[in-house]
Amino acid sequence: MFFQKLQLKALLTIFILSVFSFSTFSQEQPEENKIVSIIGTGDIMLGSNYPSDAQLPPSDGKELLREVKDILKDADVTFGNLEGCFLDKGGNVKKCKGNKCYFFRMPERYVNYLLEAGYDVMNIANDHMGDFGTPGRQNTVKVLKNAGINYAGLKDVCETSRFEIDGVKYGFVGFAPNAATVRITDIEYAKQLVSELDKDCDIVIVSFHGGAEGKNHNRVTRKTENYLGENRGNVYEFAHAVIDAGADVVFGHGPHVVRATELYKDRFIAYSLGNFCTAGEFNVSGISGYAPMVKVFTDKTGKFIKGEIISALQNDKKGPVLDPENKAAKEIKRLTESDFPETDLFISEDGKIIRKQDQNKLEQANLLFRKIEDEPEDLLDSENFPDLMSLYFDNTSSSIIAQNIIEFSRQFLGKPYRRGSKGPNAFDCSGFTSYVFKNFGYQLGAACVSQVNQGVKVGKEELKKGDLIFFKGRNAKSSRVGHVGIVVENDGAGNLMFIHASRRGVIIENLNASAYYKPRYVTGLRVL
Repeated sequence: MFFQKLQLKALLTIFILSVFSFSTFSQEQPEENKIVSIIGTGDIMLGSNYPSDAQLPPSDGKELLREVKDILKDADVTFGNLEGCFLDKGGNVKKCKGNKCYFFRMPERYVNYLLEAGYDVMNIANDHMGDFGTPGRQNTVKVLKNAGINYAGLKDVCETSRFEIDGVKYGFVGFAPNAATVRITDIEYAKQLVSELDKDCDIVIVSFHGGAEGKNHNRVTRKTENYLGENRGNVYEFAHAVIDAGADVVFGHGPHVVRATELYKDRFIAYSLGNFCTAGEFNVSGISGYAPMVKVFTDKTGKFIKGEIISALQNDKKGPVLDPENKAAKEIKRLTESDFPETDLFISEDGKIIRKQDQNKLEQANLLFRKIEDEPEDLLDSENFPDLMSLYFDNTSSSIIAQNIIEFSRQFLGKPYRRGSKGPNAFDCSGFTSYVFKNFGYQLGAACVSQVNQGVKVGKEELKKGDLIFFKGRNAKSSRVGHVGIVVENDGAGNLMFIHASRRGVIIENLNASAYYKPRYVTGLRVL
């Protein structure tokens, strides 16, 4: 048996090395196989200057998106719903029927905050876009256009938008149940607009502001929803109809809380992204404060490949902050499993989104891995041997890559630290990790705060060679991630070695022997 086990492992090693060398070092993928990443966020209202500037957030709103902008910028396209108009003063103030009324008029200079955070396209079909009448809507279009941010959603004004990024042609259209918007309730017209976009665009993104509002309306009923006497649409029927017409990604918002996700005809639907950055009189307690960033990966035709829910929480008037407990992801997972048990989406506790069939393959691979270890003689004669090797490869290739990553990273020992440097002659911490992983086909974010959301979190005891390890910055009392390194070895006996670009240059240190880094440890992450 021992010889057979060695024989099997030898065959597997040959197979692994041949596949690994091809997949890792092959040339850039053909254009038709291009993978596109799209981030969607919910309602954005950066602070209102009505009735006076006293309602504006601290620091004039400059810090609102600081915690999340590196993540938002780490996509081909970043989308948000603009819940209010850009207007410095004036406008036709709406008349309210109820006792409580909200008026959202953002200073025009605040558009720069969206630009700096990487937003490419905004939905302007919603109720608060009309808070200051036609002047507010017209000026918002002007401000967005001057900033170079795409937009759509106003009836007969800017119903759709077309734009191109890195050779991919995108179409965008927004819908809502409100006056002067492209109506979510007119499904036939919605299908017509989407079909026209689909004719000359690679990927069509649809946004809708629909469904009843509030924490008691977080379920997708698959029926027409009415709220305060208004028809808010049948979001289930609408989303399916626009995908039938050619839409590829559908981002919903409007209920002010998150809702379920669904995969329909290989196209991704988020039924509500909730609120994202609403620096005003909004309830941000409990589920009302969940502020997810949903990142969807598709091929160039819009077909879903995988996704990720990056959880954040709204912090009153200070903007969204990353949530290490992943509350938004867990809530969307729960709602998806409840409302769409039939959908082919599996969402992990930390927000990774894959197809259920892919999750089943991973589980099968793990079983086969154990079988190869325990009963190799049964597998040598199996007619499924090639498939078993492929599945075994899925489980073992990461260790080979990890070893190569460590060997590659060691050549930079002694290179100097320089803030903002990405190598190869000098590095900062995230520049070092991104440079090393890029050489093995992995694209990490530009900063620690984005890298910490790009893998599966693992405990300190489970950290392995090639994992990322994260620390607080200089302020040990802050919860914000400020430093990153790569695990070199973890022997389980208190010796956890990691390589990183420190102020002393690129060095290898023992975590448990470091008076500085040991108390600053935050989490570990498995990217491979």
